[in-house]
Amino acid sequence: MNAFDGPTEERVIWNEHFQGQHFDFRGKIIFTRFDCCEFVKCTLLIDHETGQLAFTQCAFKDCSIDGLEPDEARGLYVKDNIFERPLEEKQAEFDNKLFEALAARKAKGK
Repeated sequence: MNAFDGPTEERVIWNEHFQGQHFDFRGKIIFTRFDCCEFVKCTLLIDHETGQLAFTQCAFKDCSIDGLEPDEARGLYVKDNIFERPLEEKQAEFDNKLFEALAARKAKGK
């Protein structure tokens, strides 16, 4: 089921929080703008036929995408969005740095 099923007129979605939702925009003309929204653990599917869709000042945290490219010809508008790496990747990086710091401290103490 698609998290976005709505009318074909233009919609502006502002300051909404989406958690674990699935957005299938493939092959659709959406006429929707997401402003200042937060997407957490969401799946967003966008293909070369997707059109009339905008994301401005949105945060994507642990989602299926790590970037969006604007395409004026298709009406894809993208500005000032934040893409955060998956939490598991950030945790693994932190654990690795901690291990290295502890190993360096132990080696220094010998």
